[in-house]
Amino acid sequence: MITQGMSNYYQVSYTNQSFRASHQVEQTVSDSNKGQEVAELSNRSVDREFDFTNMTLSEQSNAAEVLYEQGVLSMGEMAFMTGRYGLIEHDGSLGGTTLEQANSERFNVIASMKDNLATVKGQGQATPEVINNYNTLIRKLEVYQFGLNTSA
Repeated sequence: MITQGMSNYYQVSYTNQSFRASHQVEQTVSDSNKGQEVAELSNRSVDREFDFTNMTLSEQSNAAEVLYEQGVLSMGEMAFMTGRYGLIEHDGSLGGTTLEQANSERFNVIASMKDNLATVKGQGQATPEVINNYNTLIRKLEVYQFGLNTSA
């Protein structure tokens, strides 16, 4: 049962890019008292080491290791995000993806994870544990990427 859940969990493919990006976040403060002024929108520059919206599989693997060391990801999440690249690196290719592609082709990790989760759920292959693991990891990456919980 755990093996089946883990194989479903590892069906996701995504990537990493190691570069700095700025993201503008709008922040508002509600006016709860008549005497208070409504705060204007303010921009906050968020400096991120990794851009999970545009990275290679190799970069994803590197980012996962760094974020694990920083305590952002659990060991299982780190293993999940590095596993596919590790297999490609070891064997030269996996599921039609070559090592050259894993090192050069960019994609949106977060969007890819959401698509893969929808596919696995649609096929009825995902256990509640697998779905929970996907959602937890997606939320962590969104919070890291955008500085807020976009799943709330």
